[in-house]
Amino acid sequence: MEKYAKYRMELLSSNEIKEYLKKNDLIILPTGSVEMHGPDIPVGCDIFITWATSLLFAEKWNCIVAPPIIYTYPGASDFWSGTVDISTEITFKYIKEVTKGLLKSGFNKIIIMVFHGPLIPIVQTVVREIFREIGKIVLSFTPNIMPDEKMIKKVGYKEGEDIWVLASLKILGLPLYKIKKYPEERPISYPFETQGKLRKFGCSFPWIFSRDYQHTGLRNIVKEEDIDKAIEVMKEVVNEMEDLPEIYARYIEEMEKLTEEEPWKK
Repeated sequence: MEKYAKYRMELLSSNEIKEYLKKNDLIILPTGSVEMHGPDIPVGCDIFITWATSLLFAEKWNCIVAPPIIYTYPGASDFWSGTVDISTEITFKYIKEVTKGLLKSGFNKIIIMVFHGPLIPIVQTVVREIFREIGKIVLSFTPNIMPDEKMIKKVGYKEGEDIWVLASLKILGLPLYKIKKYPEERPISYPFETQGKLRKFGCSFPWIFSRDYQHTGLRNIVKEEDIDKAIEVMKEVVNEMEDLPEIYARYIEEMEKLTEEEPWKK
């Protein structure tokens, strides 16, 4: 974690941030949730993977990462031990206020990192509402940080939150959770067959896990020696997005020009 100290906003002084803003106004805002993630994966899983991924991008882009937003709407893990249930309304308002606070502080380019499924549409709504209200362009960012083809080639199996959180914990310098072998493997699944059928029809719906393993599945393929390989995959993806900040800056200029010209009034 010490390796990434210079990118962590909470470890910088006000004067250091002022100097940073003279040459760069980009910041990454990680978002997560506190919720049940199966029988073994820590409840902070979403926080760890978003924070660690943000730091990898910050290293590549030489920018700052804001302290992560931790408590948000959990979704289907509600009622399970360790889940902190926050409403969608409060989640939306809080992320929106934090984002506006960062804009007020001088960060004119904000990338909100989000991987937690139920949180993605909320963050997408935040960036649209901020543009509607104050005309600022904020990005909602959900990169495919462990693509299946890269994971199979380098690690031997597809991405899962089991290996993803282990890689993230190592990046963050936090203790790894113990990898267990299960008597029977379980896939990620819905509680009811009707849910899968509704999803095929293009429906979105509220639901709750009826078994803890349904969230992340149970698989015996993950090994501790795979962690560094998974981090290599993450870094490969980060390297492929090196020019995102430049494209983001150009897009802001394009949108500013468009709104100034107001072609819809002509």
